[in-house]
Amino acid sequence: MKIRHYILLSLFVVATTILLAQLPTKALAGVGTPNATSLTKLAISNTPPEVLNVSINDGADVTLTPNATTSVACKVVVVDYDSEADLSSVNATFYDSSLSFDTDTDDNNTHYTNSSCSLNLSYGTYNGYADDAYRALATCTFQVQYYANAGPWTCNASVFDGQGGSGRGSNQQNISELLALGLPDTMDFGVVNATSVSRENQTNVTNYGNTLINLSLSGYAVSQGDGNAMNCSQGSVGNISIEHEKYNLTNSNPGTQTLAQANANYTNLSSTATVRFFNLTWKQNDAGPDVSKPSYWRIYLPKGVAGNCTGNIVFGATTAPAA
Repeated sequence: MKIRHYILLSLFVVATTILLAQLPTKALAGVGTPNATSLTKLAISNTPPEVLNVSINDGADVTLTPNATTSVACKVVVVDYDSEADLSSVNATFYDSSLSFDTDTDDNNTHYTNSSCSLNLSYGTYNGYADDAYRALATCTFQVQYYANAGPWTCNASVFDGQGGSGRGSNQQNISELLALGLPDTMDFGVVNATSVSRENQTNVTNYGNTLINLSLSGYAVSQGDGNAMNCSQGSVGNISIEHEKYNLTNSNPGTQTLAQANANYTNLSSTATVRFFNLTWKQNDAGPDVSKPSYWRIYLPKGVAGNCTGNIVFGATTAPAA
C-alpha cells in the first residue's frame, strides 16, 4: 500500500509540474501573491494645437471709415499642451460670409488675408481665458476698405505648431452699413447779372460708403431753415430765396437759360430736407476709381441783391426711398 501511495503521489507532482510549466510566466505574481501589476509606458510624439476662442473687433459690430481703411482685429486664443513654446504661427482670413469663402482670393469688398498674425505668449486674460504655460493670444489685423460689403463677416483662424500640427476656429461679426459721400468744398456759380440765371454748375457726388444711396437735399443762407439760398453783401434785399436755387440729378442742360427754362428743366431746392432718387452704388472694383455721379445746379438772381453772395447746400446720403 505504501508503494501504491508513493506512486500516486509522484504522478500528482509530475502532473502539477507539467501544468504549471504551461502557464504564462507573467501570471506568476511572486510567492504568496495572488495579483500582479505591470508598469505601462507611452510616449506622445505631438499634441496638435487648438483654437479656443475667436473674437472680431472685441465682439462689437465693425463701423468703417469714409474714404479710408479701418483696422479690424481678429483676436484668437490658442493652446498647445506640449507648451506654448511649441506654437509656431497663426494666420487668418476675414470674409463676407454670404458672398465669399475662406479659400477665395482677396478682394476689398469681400475677402482679406493675414498670413502673419502676432503671437503674445504673456497676454494676461482675454474673453475669460487666462494665460498659462500652454495658452497664447494671437492678433490678426486687417485693413478693411470703406467700401467693404455690409453684413455678416467671418474670421477663420488657423494655428500651427513646430511639429506640423494644426487647429482651426472661426466666429462671425457684422460690418455695419456706412452712409458717406464726398463733395467739392465749394460750388461756384461764377459771375451772374441780376435778374439772370447762372450758368450750369456740375457737382460730382462720390459714394464713400458701402451701400447704394439716394440723396437728401436742402439749403440755407445763414442758418438752417431760414428760407434762403444765399445771403449777399450788398443790395436792398440782401438774400436770394431758396426756391431760386435749382437742381437736376439726371440730365445736364448746358447753355444760357431763362428763368422759365430753368424752372422747366430743374427742381427748386427747399429749406426742408427732401429725399431724391440718385441710385449711387458703392465702389466694387479695387483697381477702379471711386464711384461718382454728377448733379447739375443753377441759381437765379432776383432784383435787389448785389455784391458777393454765399450760402449752403446740404447733401445727405440715405437709403430711404425717394419722394
